[in-house]
Amino acid sequence: MKYALMTLAAAAVSACTGPLADGPNATKAAFADAFTDTPFEDGAAVTVLVRDTDPLRTIQTFNLVPCQGGKAVCGGSARGAAGTLTLEGRQYVVRGAYTGRDFYLDPNGDGFMGRGTVLVPLAWN
Repeated sequence: MKYALMTLAAAAVSACTGPLADGPNATKAAFADAFTDTPFEDGAAVTVLVRDTDPLRTIQTFNLVPCQGGKAVCGGSARGAAGTLTLEGRQYVVRGAYTGRDFYLDPNGDGFMGRGTVLVPLAWN
């Protein structure tokens, strides 16, 4: 019995170190997917907070709302300017909802707002 358990343990360890050993990476990806937020999940709106580069303004707020039956993301409300939502890598990118601004939303609640060539950190809920 003792040798059978040792053999089973050795086989289990060798499975994690062989050429097809993607177990740790797959586990990490599954954990990240299970415990991180996804923007626009279940059709919910996203509020974005951005620290403005203008010293007279400190924080700007943007509302990104799914619209047109989930085919677009609108700025401000469901009747605002319609933009596009794409998934680029693991980042959700909203373009066109606010003129001159692109939003790069990471699944963990942060990201960047692009305004021209300037990227400003953001937080979203």
